[in-house]
Amino acid sequence: MIVVIYKNKNKVIEKREIKIDEPLPDNTIWIDLIEPEPSEEKYIEKILNIEAPTEEEMDKFEVISPFYMEKDVEYMTVTIMDKACEDYPDSTAITFIMTKEYLVTTRYDKPRSFDYLNSWINRNKDKVFTPEYVLTTIIDFVVNCCADILEEVGNEIDNLLKVVFEKPIDRKKNSSEFYNDIIRRIGSTGTIISKNRESLVSLNRMIIYFSQIDNARYMNKKDSRLRIKHISREISSLGEYANFLSQRNSFLLDATLGMISVEQNLIIKAFTIAAAVFMPPTLIASIYGMNFHHMPELSFKYGYQFALILIIITGILPYLYFKRKGWL
Repeated sequence: MIVVIYKNKNKVIEKREIKIDEPLPDNTIWIDLIEPEPSEEKYIEKILNIEAPTEEEMDKFEVISPFYMEKDVEYMTVTIMDKACEDYPDSTAITFIMTKEYLVTTRYDKPRSFDYLNSWINRNKDKVFTPEYVLTTIIDFVVNCCADILEEVGNEIDNLLKVVFEKPIDRKKNSSEFYNDIIRRIGSTGTIISKNRESLVSLNRMIIYFSQIDNARYMNKKDSRLRIKHISREISSLGEYANFLSQRNSFLLDATLGMISVEQNLIIKAFTIAAAVFMPPTLIASIYGMNFHHMPELSFKYGYQFALILIIITGILPYLYFKRKGWL
């Protein structure tokens, strides 16, 4: 799908989809390729004289060469957080292509930051938009989404800390299911933090590259330089916050494993005390269970009752001893 953002005759921003047999509207600012078909990629490549990367190429660019210039066109590929609210958080690659007249974005997913951006554009149609302004606005919204996700993760870690350290009331699950659920949630928060840190590092590299481009279109504008500096500081502060959350998450994992170890020790302690309590009665029962012919108690009339009483007494005495020591 090809979505075009352009200025109409009244200099008001409009948005519409176009097909491959339609020309670009006049005063086009931003071309957003959302899961483009090969025919749509070729169409954009032909009319703009650029190379629109495929999904496989974008994945390679992430690692090999995320930022480069070709034929006076800047190509910048970043990794951003996606599907943070789902069971399996993941990242997605987005390529920004900056020409002298247009900004082209290629993406094969729909991050919520772009939804927020589209809503913002609809509310600010009278603003002065340029390709560079749209690019910095996209990065700003992506960074804000990272901040929102990290804030949600921080709240989740706080909730997990309360659940782990506070005494659970009317717990419906057994200990094994309870702690398995906690560890899965800790793993999910750790994954989200890791993906966000990856996104922030990628965005920071892009901002550094973008700010160093020798381009008179925006580098001579004070507001552009200030905006880039603001975004860079925001990314740095979020990176520090992500590191802090990562440390808290590690502490939470260690604390949960410690609580599991404590519960296991309590179980082992209970078995140990039970074994100690039942050891003397078992010894007595074993002695009188022997089948030797010359045992003095075999002819004792009340031997059975005597053995039962002795077994009960030897079972109660260790229990009272452990109780006095505070081991029970």
